Amino acid sequence: MKKIDKLIAQAIQDRHCLAIRYRGQEDIRVIEPHALYLNERDELTVDGFQLRGFSASGRPAPFWRPFRVKKITAINVLPDHFTPRVAEGYSANKKRYQRKLLMAAEESGMHFTYAIEELHSMGPPKPQFARRYF
Repeated sequence: MKKIDKLIAQAIQDRHCLAIRYRGQEDIRVIEPHALYLNERDELTVDGFQLRGFSASGRPAPFWRPFRVKKITAINVLPDHFTPRVAEGYSANKKRYQRKLLMAAEESGMHFTYAIEELHSMGPPKPQFARRYF
């Protein structure tokens, strides 16, 4: 794998967002990379959930979009983490990945898990005489 491929694969594995610049475009796109695979034309592709940034179609973010790796001219791994967007339609078992999937974000839940007792002790204390408003 080339350096850019390795960066993308590592970002998927570590669930880090990416800032990318696409060929012929000055503006940055920020994506959550979910899968790295070969598409039907044998082009290395990353499926990403675009959070913000440029869209050639003018579509407002957020949305899913495949990015051909050969058209990415600049890439930066961001410190922001993401959780796989299963509710938005992500699945590592999608038909387009069956051809050759190189890396996929795991679909399993949260980054941090806490015992129920710990959850009750987190945050500010509950007021003794709280009223419920509807």
